[in-house]
Amino acid sequence: MKSASLLLLFIFTSLQLSAQELLQYAAGFEFREGVYLTFEQFKNNNPIPKNSIISKFDKSDTEFLPSVLDEKTFSYKDANDSVQTLSTENVWGFSRNGNILISIDGDYNRIAVLGSLSHFVATITVYYNSMNSPFMNPYYGPGTMPTPTQEMRQMMLDFKTGKTMDFTQENLENILQRDQRLFEEFNALKKSQKKDMLFLYLRKYNEKHPIFFPAE
Repeated sequence: MKSASLLLLFIFTSLQLSAQELLQYAAGFEFREGVYLTFEQFKNNNPIPKNSIISKFDKSDTEFLPSVLDEKTFSYKDANDSVQTLSTENVWGFSRNGNILISIDGDYNRIAVLGSLSHFVATITVYYNSMNSPFMNPYYGPGTMPTPTQEMRQMMLDFKTGKTMDFTQENLENILQRDQRLFEEFNALKKSQKKDMLFLYLRKYNEKHPIFFPAE
């Protein structure tokens, strides 16, 4: 009986410690400033600190991180004080002045709404087959050369999986299925209403499913 009580006390204490180690995200949350190589580093609020980055640029400049990441590579000192050099193509994003910027198609885009479903706008390159193309593909004939076009897209970041996707009704519905009540409520709307209420249900989902970051 005594050992069982001690076990319950240990479990309860562990749960308390776990709760203390995480903070629910809210406006004004202090993100550590630096570079995220991965989505997991972002989730853990654990970027490569700005002060660990080796660069010719002035670290006091507000454009320090964008300038560093505009290069093909960047170097930093790791926890063992060893210098690491990486391609900036491997960077997931960075944190600056409390804002999170995510890398999409070689550009960094500020996350405007941060939550279980984050929302941001990004410019991506889309390739279309131009029927007026002067080039000829030897296998498919004229007019099949893809033409790159820059398009501005509304996008979402799924905090559960780390995946980014277009902010569309179909993608939102797929995620709302995780919450049966919200999913049924959304499906009860008329077709025309659904399109107008995508933002509302993104925010509803975020309110019901807050995100947490490790405490300092």
